[in-house]
Amino acid sequence: MLIPFSKYHGTGNDFVMIDNRELGLELSQTQIAQLCNRRFGIGADGLILLEVEERTVRMVYFNSDGAPSSMCGNGGRCFVDFAQNLNVLRDNGSFMAVDGLHDFKMEHELVSLKMGDVSSIEVLGDAVYLDTGSPHYVTMVDEVLDIDLVADARKVRYNDRFAEKGTNVNFVEMMDGTAHIRTYERGVEDETLSCGTGATACAIAMHHLGNVSETTVPIKVLGGKLSISFNPQADGSYTDIWLTGPTAHVFDGTIVLPA
Repeated sequence: MLIPFSKYHGTGNDFVMIDNRELGLELSQTQIAQLCNRRFGIGADGLILLEVEERTVRMVYFNSDGAPSSMCGNGGRCFVDFAQNLNVLRDNGSFMAVDGLHDFKMEHELVSLKMGDVSSIEVLGDAVYLDTGSPHYVTMVDEVLDIDLVADARKVRYNDRFAEKGTNVNFVEMMDGTAHIRTYERGVEDETLSCGTGATACAIAMHHLGNVSETTVPIKVLGGKLSISFNPQADGSYTDIWLTGPTAHVFDGTIVLPA
């Protein structure tokens, strides 16, 4: 079976996008993993299906290992761009994801996605653990570009607490008010050039720890620049959280669906 697809990225976090409204695909984990494979398939950090159910536009996201995943922020921003190019969504609106409804807006070629509120933040020694749609472990480091990220991250990802369900692991260095971030993503099981929920987690963690006082935090990831804004509440929670950054439509193609 020959299927059409589009390739998008958000600051280097790349996705295979499939309009599933008429195809009605039910992909196996093996098929998704092969489509995302950078040597034997299209190559991507994840695969996203666009579906419409009772007039509700739905984003269905899978990690590159083929497993269904929790929310993906950059994937959501790319989903907006993809859906707008298909005339399914407009410049402002909302869509449904695995963690609920997400508002979005597009301004000056940047896509902003409203993330879920954060109500629970756990401080673990010199690290912070929180859920921004996906679980994230955040720790401050010096010389973030020089660390052995994969080795260091896997010590957390596969420790006794997180081994079963996994967690994303982020390393942050604050420089001149900008959070410089590197992220190891579960499901990809490697470093990615950008992670939207990770950038969100790092910004909130840095504010919670008192490393930043502003409620808009510029983010530098390996793939480019993002921005996180939020409203801190007296009870320690965070609301009105927005992830903002560029997206890019890389190319369209067709591929034979793996057996």
